[in-house]
Amino acid sequence: MDSKTEKPENRGSLPEDQPKQGGKAVMLLTALIVVLAIILVVVGFLFFSNHKKSVEIQNQLNIEKDSIALNLQKIMHEYDELETDNEAVKEKLSEEQERATKLYDELKQVKQVSYAKIKEYQRELGTLRSIMRTMVKEIDSLNTLNQELIVENIKVRKEYTMSQKTVETLEQKTQELSTAVEKGSVVKARNVHIQTINKRGREITRARNVDKIQTCFTLSENRIAKPGPRYVYIRILGPDGFILAKSTSDLFDFEGEKIVYSAHREIDYQNQDIEMCIFFDSDGELLAGKYEVTIYMEGYIMGVGEFLLK
Repeated sequence: MDSKTEKPENRGSLPEDQPKQGGKAVMLLTALIVVLAIILVVVGFLFFSNHKKSVEIQNQLNIEKDSIALNLQKIMHEYDELETDNEAVKEKLSEEQERATKLYDELKQVKQVSYAKIKEYQRELGTLRSIMRTMVKEIDSLNTLNQELIVENIKVRKEYTMSQKTVETLEQKTQELSTAVEKGSVVKARNVHIQTINKRGREITRARNVDKIQTCFTLSENRIAKPGPRYVYIRILGPDGFILAKSTSDLFDFEGEKIVYSAHREIDYQNQDIEMCIFFDSDGELLAGKYEVTIYMEGYIMGVGEFLLK
């Protein structure tokens, strides 16, 4: 009897546990669905946000690309306006124009660019600008030089005219000297010989290496001239129309005026031939061209000479 009554009690307990387990499974599934939905929403939001940010970045990169292209157009236009007659500069100008055009064409073909590529384009643009500034300065320097050459050419013509006038003046003074000699009033310098020598005492003709200008001559015998000590002066006229002188205070009297001399020497003239030399020390800044040397004593021109430097 006791065993029969226990069996029905065990069978009756199973149906009560099944509803509880089913409810838990439903709740767990519902929670899982909610979590997945939240994850999906978050992932969707992040994807949309990143996509929007990526589009914005790409738009900014494209704006920068367009700006670089615009600057390249300006540089290309500036290259077109540059003009020069120098062949080497023309060739360099052509190369840089081709480089700018090639970069511009590449920019127009690219639809999307990366940040690294933009940096590369910016560096190229900076290089082109730097080269442009250098070429503008170089062309300006060449144009300035051309203008200076034109001015120099005008100056040379003027100097040539002045030289012609100087020659005419020298011829006139030589005639006056001849007249004075005939009257026996002045001493004449003959055998005028001019040498340009370097520091070793060797005769040279290259301007930059000249250390001294040596003017040698013979003071002619003149029995009528007054004997005694006196100064002999030389004036060296350079190719630029200026007298070579060590100081503006080195002056002597000539035809009622004080004029500058290049060098001088005191001698004792006793109415006989005297061979003498006068030296002018160069400061290393001589110009190439023709030089004229005039010899003076007691306010008269005694003789003239000339020499050339390369």
